[in-house]
Amino acid sequence: MRLRLKSREGFSLIELLAAFAILAMTLTQLLNGVSGGARNESRADFLFRAARQGAAHLEALGVDNPPPFGETSGRYPDGLFWFLSVTPGRSVTGPMNQAPIATSFHARLEIKKPSGYGETFTLSTVKIKALEPQLFSP
Repeated sequence: MRLRLKSREGFSLIELLAAFAILAMTLTQLLNGVSGGARNESRADFLFRAARQGAAHLEALGVDNPPPFGETSGRYPDGLFWFLSVTPGRSVTGPMNQAPIATSFHARLEIKKPSGYGETFTLSTVKIKALEPQLFSP
């Protein structure tokens, strides 16, 4: 006598577990891609703000007042921290080693995020500033 097997309906437990595993791996990769894009956007925003603020900071350095030699630090209004190091450079003398006609200084500006993974942006420049001409009386 032959037993008749019932037709099989639905999925077995193994098939269901395999489908969930494939779905989990797919969702993991999708979420990694989305979060990576968000991290890149955040980094691009930081670099843009740091470049803009830092360039303006270095451009104004030594224009109205003498440069602050040594190290200073502070915080921009948008929350970024800055660390400035200014060292004097060489003086340019006039013809036949007369009085100096210009001085120079090197400035290094490091900008950091207030929170994050140690992200920094560094700008460096050398500025030359002409000195006021001295009038000599005969």
